Amino acid sequence: MTSPAKKVVHYLNPLQKLIPLSLAFWFSHIILRVLLLFRSNPYGYPFVSKPDWYIFHAVCLDFLWICNSLVIFLLLAGTVEFATSFRATQTSNQSRKSFFSIESMSVTLYALFHSVILLFTLLDDEFQRFLGSHLSFGLLDTYKDPSSIKMLWDYVANDYSVPYLQFFVLALILPFTYLIYRLLYFRLAASSKNTHIASNFSMKKPILAMLIFYICSFLFINYIWTGNARMIKLKPVVSIVYSELFSAEKSGHLTETELSQYEKSYQNLWLKAEGDSLWKFPKTNFESGNPLYRVPSKRLTQSERLLSQRAKKPNFIVIFLESHRGLNTGFLNPGLQPSPTPFFDSLAAYSRIWERMHASGVPTTGGLLSSHTGIPHHSRLAEATDLAHVSIPSFASVLSDSGYATHYFSAADPAWDNLGVWMAKWYNAQHYDRNREDDSTFFVHATSYIGDTLVRQNKPFLATLMTRSNHYPFNFAAGMSDEEKQKPLTERINYTMNYADRQLARFIHSIEHEEWFQNTYIIILADHGFPLGENGVSTMNGGGFSNVTWIPFLISGKGIEAKRDTATAAQMDIAPTILELAGIAVPNIFMGHNLLRGYGEGLSLGAYSRVVAIGFDGYRLIAKYPLVKGETPWLFAETDTHQNKNLASKHPEEVKRLKEILDTLIKMSDYSLERGM
Repeated sequence: MTSPAKKVVHYLNPLQKLIPLSLAFWFSHIILRVLLLFRSNPYGYPFVSKPDWYIFHAVCLDFLWICNSLVIFLLLAGTVEFATSFRATQTSNQSRKSFFSIESMSVTLYALFHSVILLFTLLDDEFQRFLGSHLSFGLLDTYKDPSSIKMLWDYVANDYSVPYLQFFVLALILPFTYLIYRLLYFRLAASSKNTHIASNFSMKKPILAMLIFYICSFLFINYIWTGNARMIKLKPVVSIVYSELFSAEKSGHLTETELSQYEKSYQNLWLKAEGDSLWKFPKTNFESGNPLYRVPSKRLTQSERLLSQRAKKPNFIVIFLESHRGLNTGFLNPGLQPSPTPFFDSLAAYSRIWERMHASGVPTTGGLLSSHTGIPHHSRLAEATDLAHVSIPSFASVLSDSGYATHYFSAADPAWDNLGVWMAKWYNAQHYDRNREDDSTFFVHATSYIGDTLVRQNKPFLATLMTRSNHYPFNFAAGMSDEEKQKPLTERINYTMNYADRQLARFIHSIEHEEWFQNTYIIILADHGFPLGENGVSTMNGGGFSNVTWIPFLISGKGIEAKRDTATAAQMDIAPTILELAGIAVPNIFMGHNLLRGYGEGLSLGAYSRVVAIGFDGYRLIAKYPLVKGETPWLFAETDTHQNKNLASKHPEEVKRLKEILDTLIKMSDYSLERGM
């Protein structure tokens, strides 16, 4: 009688185990991505409005870094094994045992490394959901107080998604990963039919498949469907840690002496530009911890002008027009025929316009944030993401606190570049729908909501609108023919600006005869311009020239004189100007000035991706930042809005003076943004 055949048990050698281990951790990261992207944030709003635009990039991005870590561990294991065998004096059997010991230790370290990263990924996801910011050393320093733990528990308990789900995921994610690993392990081991140890040949198929998917993933996220804002939001923890430890640019440390010196210089300059003594800088700013902190005098808060404005309780409609260049706006360039913006031009004739208004940050995040906060965009950090945990007030938050109904309307997804996190801090509500991304349907919805809801709440309102149709590559305007879409960018932008202008006209005409409109200020400006080859620049991060920073701006409303103002101005002036119109003067950290004060030639300031600029005393200086000794910046007369003549070589002393002022202002703005109020 023959004995039954002995069942062969197959297994993988230590290094072969890294394949199913990597795939198991990748699968767990996919689960975490789904739980992040397809859930709401703790406040009941979608974390992203278009999760389908993120999930495939997330899957590919995680696969890339996991494969990279696999290669690194294999190289380390091979190096250690080679060094050990080279020095070995044991028998060949002992050497083999040593070889397997080194490999087993490598697998253990690899599993431990990924386990830690997986848990920190879960933590990073929760920070993004609650604060809109990735996990960082700066964020941990902000929330190092033990009371933050209790606050986190309260947030988790009141999570509008699924309360306490985070703790269940925390408890189950590693056991789940191990289960997936075991399933993959036996699947791969069973592919070897003749030996107890799976052959290298049997591993060729999964390795080849991983290689193909790696190449496809790399091409997909880097060339086929890119998106910088999306990649920032999906940044893996390993990249965050690496950046924080090795490549992140730390904020310039200021000693107490330096801070005191810069603070004094800034405050003297601000008071000089303001031209009156209605605002005071406290002798010590310990109350706010911010050198920009200023308080209104009683003479201002009790002034007849401010009290009168406050009694009116005016409404505000603030419209940001996507990528509207001053260079392509008819009322700023009368010789531009035909003008792409005929309605905007006609409105300007009955409004107060500023001919030399500049963006204080680019792109849209920079323009919107600096307009709200009254401070230029950070010179180095991606402010919308890197500083989302910092508390910075805005004109919208002040109006909200003063009893206004504040609503933010956007034709583009505010979650895309993390703007939604900031607007949630400042506004009572946000309005976005992926079916209303065209300016036509967008303005129709805004008109309906303002008329049917906001004006019926028996309180003044602020409605901020951000358009989309005039966005690069300038082919989003509804009804554009194929022929028009094939024209050069320099021509296409005229079509899309004209389309946005027609939708703006429909919006204003639909509300201008309403009774409430008579007590409403209309403020229209661009978020930024766009470079189309002028000054040798054709990319958004190519410089701070007028092609990207010079923007149209007007204020229309009861009591606003129709006038063309030639004082230099910037988006950082929007916040203090709006609050003055509302009759509100509260302590703040705005670097900008009230543009209606009627004093001086103004001061403008901006930071644009490694470039900074200042407009002051009749000149506009543009320089790379940080400032480098011996590097010559660009200097233009403020009247040279097209910036055709660089005066830097003719006025070296002026360049030196403005560089010193610019350096002080940027150091103060960066320092203050990182600390908030």
